[in-house]
Amino acid sequence: MNSKFLQRAASLALSGLMLTSLMAGCGGGNTNPQPTNAPATNAPAGTTDEGQQAKKREDFTGKLIIAHFNKDESEPLVETFKKAYPNVQVELQVTADTNGAYQTLITTALRSGQDVPDVFAAESAFVKRFVNLPDAYEDLSKYMSVDDLKSKLVPYTVEIGTDDNGVVRALSHQATAAAVGYKREMAKKYFGTDDPEKIGELFSSADKIVETGKKLVQESGGKAKLFPGMAELMRMYLGAREKGWVVDGKLTIDDKVKEFVKIAKELRDAGAEGGMEAWTPQWSAAVEDDIHFAYAIPTWGIPWIIDVNQAEENKGKGNWGLAKAPAPYTWGGTWFGMYSKSPNKELAWEFIKFITLDEEQSVAWAKQSGDFISNRAAIEKLSTDPEMISKTVNQNPYEFFGPMITGINGRIITQYDDTITNAFQDAMLSYLAGNTTEDQMWAQFKDQVRSDLGDQITVE
Repeated sequence: MNSKFLQRAASLALSGLMLTSLMAGCGGGNTNPQPTNAPATNAPAGTTDEGQQAKKREDFTGKLIIAHFNKDESEPLVETFKKAYPNVQVELQVTADTNGAYQTLITTALRSGQDVPDVFAAESAFVKRFVNLPDAYEDLSKYMSVDDLKSKLVPYTVEIGTDDNGVVRALSHQATAAAVGYKREMAKKYFGTDDPEKIGELFSSADKIVETGKKLVQESGGKAKLFPGMAELMRMYLGAREKGWVVDGKLTIDDKVKEFVKIAKELRDAGAEGGMEAWTPQWSAAVEDDIHFAYAIPTWGIPWIIDVNQAEENKGKGNWGLAKAPAPYTWGGTWFGMYSKSPNKELAWEFIKFITLDEEQSVAWAKQSGDFISNRAAIEKLSTDPEMISKTVNQNPYEFFGPMITGINGRIITQYDDTITNAFQDAMLSYLAGNTTEDQMWAQFKDQVRSDLGDQITVE
C-alpha cells in the first residue's frame, strides 16, 4: 500500500455514504451588510438564555457562505437547510481536496483574513489541523456546553472536533463507527455459523484472529484468506489504541501497534492475508469472491465498499454480516465549524445546530441519505425502526453500531495522523513483503516521520 491509500480512503469516508472521492471549497467575501453574532448561551434550542422563545426559522435572514470539499455530500445538506430556513441565502463553494487543494484554499484565506467562508467543513484526515489553526474555528462551547454537546451527540465526534487546549470547535453530523464485515456463506462453510456474535468472537483477541486465519487456510486447502490485505486489520488496531501517534509532542508507539505488527506478520506468513492494497481493482473485486472472508467496514462501507462492488444479482441478498472488531473504532467523517471572525455567527450556528443537534432533521437525513448520524436521540429512535434494516447485511446498522459508538476513543486522533500512518503503512508493506526485517521496518518508519514532521514533533 502506498501513501495514496489513506488520502483516498479518507476522501471516500468524508461524504459518509456518498462516494465521489468518498473517506476538498472557499472563496468570495462575507458581504452581509448587517452582521449578526449569536449570543453566548447554553440554553436549549428554541429558547434564549432568559428562557424566552427564540426566533422561528422563517425569521432568520441574511446570507451564509459555506465551503466544502465534496459536492455530493454538501449540496443535499445545504438544500435541506434552505428549505428549513427559507429566508436565508446560502452560497455553497465546493473545491475538491485533490492534492490538498481545498485545505490550501482555506488555510490561505485564513492567513490573509480575506474571503473566509462563514462555515467550512473538514474531513477526518485534516479536521485536527483545522481545529488547531489560530483564529480559524470559533469556540462552540459559547453556544452549548461541552457536557450538553456530548450528551446529545456521539462523544467521540465531539472529542475529534476539540482542539489541543480542550476547546470544541467543530461538530459532525455523522458517526462513522466501523466493524468487521464478513461473508455469510463463507462463515457457514468454514465456521458452521453466520451469527454475528459468534463471528465476533473469532476476532476478539490477537490469538483468536491468528487462529481464525490459520483455520481458514487449513479448512480451505490454502484457498481462503481472512482479509484481502493488511489495511483491514491495521484500521482495527489503530482504533484500539490507548495513546495516539503523538503524545506531549513525541512520536508514540502504542502497545496495540506493536501487537498489530506481530499478528500481521503471522497472518502473512501463514498465507491468511491476501496482500492486496485497499482501493485497488483487485481489492474491490475480492468483495464478490469466496476467498477473502472479512473487510473493515465502517457505517458508510455498507453501500460504498460492499454494495458498489457486488454484481446486480447479488445486491440486497443479505449475504454479508457485521460483527464486532477487536475494539470499537472509527473511519472517516465530516466536521463543520464556523469562522472565528465571521460576521454571520448567528446563521453559522443555526446551520451547524440544524445538521447535528436537531433530532427530527437527523432522523430525516439518515433516511434520505443513508448516513449514520451522530445525534444520540435519533440513533436510539432509528435502532428500533424496521425500515433501517439493511438488505445488504440483514441487520439494522443503528441497532448494531449504537451500543459500541460510545466506546470509540476520539482522543487518540491527532493532527499528524495521516502523515504518520502513511509512513507506517509504507514501512509495513516493505516488511511484510520480506524486503526488510522488523528492526529495519521500525527504523524506516521513524526516519520517514522524522523527515516529514521533524520540525514539529520529537522522534526518538
